[in-house]
Amino acid sequence: MRNIDKIKSLEKELGRYRKAVADRDKLLRKQREELERAHDGALQLQAATDALISSIALAHGEEIIEDGERLGWRLTVQKFDVEEVRKGYEVHARRDEKTGDYIVGVVPRENQE
Repeated sequence: MRNIDKIKSLEKELGRYRKAVADRDKLLRKQREELERAHDGALQLQAATDALISSIALAHGEEIIEDGERLGWRLTVQKFDVEEVRKGYEVHARRDEKTGDYIVGVVPRENQE
């Protein structure tokens, strides 16, 4: 094989390599954006969950006062298994148009074994 043929072959191989690297870089950028979106969504979900739990504790918990100082509210929830509760019940939530309150309903799942 002549040197010129070797060079052309190596240039072609280098071109394929550069394309593969560019394709991987594009994929990594896309995956990074998706990961950032998922992270932002998780933060929003955590904030909504914290707000919901706080509202429930404020409405139905007991006020904690120690040495005359109001410390906050406490709501005790019985121990539960996440999988069992999710398997046995489903949650429906909506916002009341008149009052703006959130209405949360929990009903047994229809497809229980």
